[in-house]
Parts: sequence; structure tokens; C-alpha cells
Amino acid sequence: MTLRRKYALITGGTGALGSAIAQRLTEEGTTVFASYLLEKELALLAEPLRNRLTLVKADVTDESQVVSLYDALLTKAAHIDIVVNTVGGFLPRKPLTEVSMSEWDLMMNINLKSAFLSTREALRRMQGQPYGRIVNISAMVGLSPAAGRAPYAISKAGVSLLTEIVAQEVKGTGITVNAIAPSIIVTPANLTSMPDEDSSKWVKPEEIADLVCYLCSWAAGAITGTTIKAYGGV
Repeated sequence: MTLRRKYALITGGTGALGSAIAQRLTEEGTTVFASYLLEKELALLAEPLRNRLTLVKADVTDESQVVSLYDALLTKAAHIDIVVNTVGGFLPRKPLTEVSMSEWDLMMNINLKSAFLSTREALRRMQGQPYGRIVNISAMVGLSPAAGRAPYAISKAGVSLLTEIVAQEVKGTGITVNAIAPSIIVTPANLTSMPDEDSSKWVKPEEIADLVCYLCSWAAGAITGTTIKAYGGV
């Protein structure tokens, strides 16, 4: 993928999806920084991978912490080439009449605000570079809305729309901005919360990681402003 000597930031890089992407990028020779929020996340990170990452604690829903995160990275790396925003969360299905204000805000903050802040700060620091890659994580329900999923679906639809608009703003610069919309990802949390579902149809984190690597390659330079559906068999 010719990603050697590139510097990447993965927000939520210690999570199930983020760590799979981090693993894949390090295999390509990329220097990877991974943000995390809770100390308990580090205990779940495999030791060989942990030793290859530079871990930085930050709440990526907080503007000042995101700015500080990017400033800190540029004291350790000459430039930021790749940013993958994997921080996110979801709520159980419920009708809009039962959605609380705190639940609504949670989805908008953790899914959309985090992507906005990280994308903005990445672009501010990528300006003038001949190469830059930003990949956001949307969701199947953000493209194909379903009843009972309003806060989550709207926040993820916003991620796709943000991706498309920003790609228009930087088109022709060598910087691309894309999103991936998975269905259900095979993670320990999803397996626990949905034990009766057929997980053989779900998308593996490694499959998304491979797609991220392709989008970050020079070969994918013509692809921008796109949300790629990664639905698997769902």
C-alpha cells in the first residue's frame, strides 16, 4: 500500500475496530498514534500491538483536548498524513418519544462532534501537503434509516454528510476524505449484546481495516467524498 514513513492518528485506536486498523497500518510500515479515553481500554490492547503504538489520552468530544492532541502529535511527528476517526457509540432501539435529551446529545457528541473536531484539526494541519487521508466511520443505519434508531442514525448520517462536504472543500489538493458505513461489526461488545443474532453475517474489523488501508493508499487518490457500504451479509 506504500504507507511506509507515513504518520497516522486513529481516534479510539484502542477499541475493537480502532486496534484492528492500527494493527493493519503498522504492518504497512506506518507510524501510528492512537487516542484513548479510559485506562481500562489499555488492558484490552494486545501487548505486541501496544508496543508499536504511541498512545495519547484525549476526549475527542472536547474541543480543547482535540486541539491539544494534534499539537502534541506534531511535537513527535513531522506531519500528520492519515487520520482515521473510529470513536463512536450506539443506543438500544427505542421510539423517538422515549429518547431523552441526554441520549440525543450523547449520540451527537460521540459520533458526530468527535468526527467534526478531529477532521477540522486534521485539515488545518494537512493544508499544503501533497498527500493526506481522512477516513470517518459512518454506519449502515445512517444510509438506510430504521425505526427506533433516530439519534444514532442521524448522527451517523451527519458523519457521511460531513465527509462529503469536506471532500468538496479540499478536492484537487491531494487530500481525500471518505467514510465507511459498516453494518454490525464483529466485536466482543456486539457479540455480548446480541447473542441471538447470526454473527457470521456481520463485518469483521479486519475487513474494515483492509478497506481503510486501501483508501489511504496512493492508488485510491481519485476516491473522495464517498461513503463506502460495508454491510457484509446483513
